[in-house]
Amino acid sequence: MTLALIIFSFCLVHVYSTDFLKASPKERNERVTEEDIRSSLLEEVEGALGEGSATNRLRLLEATLKPMFDSLPKNEQGNLDHRVVRYALHRLFVMRHGWNIRGLGFHSAESNVSSTEGILKDQVPAYLQDMFEKELGAKGLGLRELAVMAAALEHLIHKEAVVKLGSVFKIFKTFPTAKVTEARANEMLDTYMTAFILGENLANLTLYEARSLNDDMPELFKSWGETQALVRRIRSNMTEESKNIAPRYTFSSLAKIVQAIGEEYGTFQNLECHQLKSALVKMDSTGNGRVKLSDFYRPSSGGDWQFQESVAYLRHVGALDESDADSKSVIIVNYLHSQANCIASSGYYSVCCKDECESLLGYVEEKVAAPEATPATLAALVENLPSASVEVPRKLSPHLLTRLDDIAALHNGVVPLHARLFSQWMHHAYPRECPYPHVSGTTSQQDMDEWAMETGLESLASDEEIRTFTSAEEPLAKEQEEGDRIMASLPWSPEEELLVVRATPRDKGLSSLFSLRPLILLMLIASSAMAIMQMFKTGSETCIDGSNHKFLV
Repeated sequence: MTLALIIFSFCLVHVYSTDFLKASPKERNERVTEEDIRSSLLEEVEGALGEGSATNRLRLLEATLKPMFDSLPKNEQGNLDHRVVRYALHRLFVMRHGWNIRGLGFHSAESNVSSTEGILKDQVPAYLQDMFEKELGAKGLGLRELAVMAAALEHLIHKEAVVKLGSVFKIFKTFPTAKVTEARANEMLDTYMTAFILGENLANLTLYEARSLNDDMPELFKSWGETQALVRRIRSNMTEESKNIAPRYTFSSLAKIVQAIGEEYGTFQNLECHQLKSALVKMDSTGNGRVKLSDFYRPSSGGDWQFQESVAYLRHVGALDESDADSKSVIIVNYLHSQANCIASSGYYSVCCKDECESLLGYVEEKVAAPEATPATLAALVENLPSASVEVPRKLSPHLLTRLDDIAALHNGVVPLHARLFSQWMHHAYPRECPYPHVSGTTSQQDMDEWAMETGLESLASDEEIRTFTSAEEPLAKEQEEGDRIMASLPWSPEEELLVVRATPRDKGLSSLFSLRPLILLMLIASSAMAIMQMFKTGSETCIDGSNHKFLV
């Protein structure tokens, strides 16, 4: 990806000419109090049993999750076990908002890192899940509980946005009770978005520094004008503006605006992902979803700040195909989904490219409504399932059909939908939309700064490294008219990884337990309320300071 280094007296920022910026690690050590987590959960649980906007949001989340939930492997109680819950929530937030929530993604950790100051925000998903599982015993989470947990996470993220807006008001020395003009509201929202995109800690900025950053944003971030237009549109849609009366904005109205911005920004930024993908696809002469390293580095050799990640870093994040040692290539989809192309910064998440394969897998899940399917069923579905680069109807190649049969042979005649081999098969069927699933432990999603600090290596390719690849004379790729030959050229590894071991058939005698779910939710409310009261008793202060799992997606 394009990268330039611009150094200011107060910050160091990586700038991409494709308008992407890496999320800064400045926000990675933020903490949240246990009281805040429990109160957010309490509000969502109450919403699950009541009426109003919270209930409507839960219904929407349930409806969104249901096709995935129906197809995911269940435990004996018909619910989702620990790892499956994390997998489902990761997919949900990527699909809805382009949020890669820390603690749910590829490099998430299990342990809760807490102290007297609170819990690290990237450990909040694990903390919330532990709360649920302790209340529900070993039964796992049902659809309603999964939606409540998702809503609680969104609630905490919304609270974070409000706290950061409060910091903006402090920068401008404006009381939250005051009403501000449209011009001041725009300047405040610009400051909020500048900090969001660059990962700046608002608590450390003076008014002079904030305004200097705002002035520099057109040069730092080439989509700044479009970003401002997005924010203005959201502000206009969410407030009543009279032509005869100059609008005045309250803290409350601006808080709703920044919450909406957080939810919509991923979709807006995904337009840049499509442009980046288009540039890479133009270099893919064979249609196999790969770009030779010589072609990948060529734009930068001509002086452009474009596609400069080092070979070592590309390998680390799983974007490098080395199956042909003499002709290494970049896997387009894996590169798009890597942390190199995630921007913006929150204590809870970064904004990454949305996964085009998610809609393809979601369609299959909705039609199958089970954790596995026969090869014939899957082949029939995929032959009539279009993507951005695949037209239908099509006839799957004998090679693809054989691969599908081989997977089924390992699993008593059916193909598990949420397993590595089927993900690999989907990559072969849609090489420009579905990522190649590396074997767990062989890759890791770290941003460039974190990786460089940990390894001591350069995340950007040196001029010498770029020249090594761009000066090598590689024969032009021969057009491969037969899809079977293209698919056969893609790497295939036989290692299977199941999301969970296939569950035994559901025990009908346990169905009576599900009538107790509302009671369990009520108990959860009572438990959370008592915990909060106890915290107040002990004088806890509310303070929001500014073993890895691999999930197959």
